Amino acid sequence: MDTTSYWMDSAALPHFPPPSSPVTVDVIVIGGGMTGITAAYLLKQAGLTVALIERGRCARMDTGHTTAHLTCVTDERLHRLVKTFGADAARAVWDAGGAAIDQIVALIRQEAMACDFKWVPGFLHAPIVNRDTHVTEALQEEATVARDLGIQAEYLDSIPHFHVPGVKFPHQALFHPLKYLAALLPRIPGHGSHVFEMTA
Repeated sequence: MDTTSYWMDSAALPHFPPPSSPVTVDVIVIGGGMTGITAAYLLKQAGLTVALIERGRCARMDTGHTTAHLTCVTDERLHRLVKTFGADAARAVWDAGGAAIDQIVALIRQEAMACDFKWVPGFLHAPIVNRDTHVTEALQEEATVARDLGIQAEYLDSIPHFHVPGVKFPHQALFHPLKYLAALLPRIPGHGSHVFEMTA
């Protein structure tokens, strides 16, 4: 069975050599995935020299195998964040996700990227198999806590396509991550900045 990621199979990224001599830069960014490439691009735009260093090929690990959803939903659920850190901190975590999406949207517009971006609802849902009532109760609590925090959320007994309980979060997004990065990466090298691959 071919397990090549759709993203890697449908967009090409440029290749970059390892360093051939010492370089001096303002900032080193370690890791050539979504976060590292975006950070390196923004640092260069801010007037700093940067070296983006990737131990293999850029965007071949988590970014190359992502679901490609841009969402404010995190691995740690809102109701647990509220219980552990309080409502203000939980809302700040959600807002940070929104700011990240807004930053990506701004870059897509600024660089006129064709990266299949579209606004879509996001669904946090029960497992497709081995469901239990505790999962349903946790999802209902998540929707309630989200609304208490001023976040749009709706509990559904059956989400589209999978027909399992879930929470619908509007105004999330989907895009082609490698098309996005293919537009950013070539803009990093030059004027004292570098991208190095195969560089541990």
